[in-house]
Amino acid sequence: MQSLRSKFISLLRRGERIFKLDMTYIVKGSFWTTLAFTIGTVASIATGIAFGNLLPKESYGIYNYLLSLGATLSFLTLSGTSTAVIRAVARGYENVVPAALRLQLKYNLIAMSMVLCGAAYYAYKANMLFAAALAMLAFAYPISQAFHIHYQVLTGRKRFDLLTKISCIVTPISMFSTLAALLLTHNVLILIATFAFVSIVSNIAVYKFVTRDIDKSTPDPEQIKEMRRTSFHLTGAGLIGTAAQYIDKIVLFHVSGAAPLAIYAFALAGPDRLQSLVKNWLSIALPNLAQRTLPEIRQVVYKRIGYSMLIGAALFLAYFIAAPFLFKLLLPRYLDAILYSRVQALSLIIIPASIYMGSVFSQQNMLRATYAQSTGSQVIYILLVLLFGAKWHIWGLIAASLLSTTMNAVYSIIVWEIESRRLIKKNA
Repeated sequence: MQSLRSKFISLLRRGERIFKLDMTYIVKGSFWTTLAFTIGTVASIATGIAFGNLLPKESYGIYNYLLSLGATLSFLTLSGTSTAVIRAVARGYENVVPAALRLQLKYNLIAMSMVLCGAAYYAYKANMLFAAALAMLAFAYPISQAFHIHYQVLTGRKRFDLLTKISCIVTPISMFSTLAALLLTHNVLILIATFAFVSIVSNIAVYKFVTRDIDKSTPDPEQIKEMRRTSFHLTGAGLIGTAAQYIDKIVLFHVSGAAPLAIYAFALAGPDRLQSLVKNWLSIALPNLAQRTLPEIRQVVYKRIGYSMLIGAALFLAYFIAAPFLFKLLLPRYLDAILYSRVQALSLIIIPASIYMGSVFSQQNMLRATYAQSTGSQVIYILLVLLFGAKWHIWGLIAASLLSTTMNAVYSIIVWEIESRRLIKKNA
């Protein structure tokens, strides 16, 4: 056994010389992030099967629309704090975390007010289901996101093992709570209430556990200043992106109705899960990106993009082959989603480039580049969704997604070349 372990370590060392990567760190981190992804995928599949087989298409479409609408209206949450916390923790400044949480809770009151305004609008229109659901989501999204800062703390510490162990507990609890609610009722409001309650309680509990031993000394004012600056700038850069993330479902609900939205949601489920896997793998690099200089990153950036796109291509091919079998086995009522899903999976080849470049921009505090990437690409995506979605419905949304994903990858590389050269020259 020891001999096999030694051979494996020797193989990793050889790979480090070939690929110029810390293979030991990557394999260890990839193991834990892949395990977490697997647990999340199993839970997602189980929940998806339950929704697809127990809930009518119209009810699931309404449920999906309400979650999307609530998330879109809460776009003013201070989402940029997550990147600021990873950067601070990776550099040894954990004592800024409590201040970051307080800042989020305070700022997220704006998002809460926005969602409550949406609830008041539907109450005025006498649609009490939508009003009550949005009222609950007004608390769920802002509070959950603030306490979800525990994820960034563990990422900055490179504690992917503990992150996975926590996921092994929280994910099944969330899954069984949803399944229990589905078995007991088809009432959309109760399902929304279950989602809201579990989101708030689980994130608060995990945050308390993760930060129980955190450095509580008074943080350096300069570090607080940088954390606030990064948080507000990255939030500003991502505001449009937060709204764009759900705009497709809102548009489809209004132009086609609840049932087509249910089909579209299941068509996206597989590709979205695999995109999450790519993001999890690339998240391993975040602490290292924060610790490297721009010239060091420039030497390897295109190799990293190439490796990640090869992985994306392998995932696309695997999913393209498996999708028909998965739908026939697990979601026989949604076979009309298969073709949509296979075409949407093409994005897996392209999107790793954008994810990696976005990680470089955020971890190197390249705020101008972050603004340029986020704002430019998301404005284009929203325009394409509004134009194509209204005209061609589901196919229009998929075309908008693939086209904007490709444009964003190219655009990110152009921004990188311009900004990295400018900053290197400036710092020299």
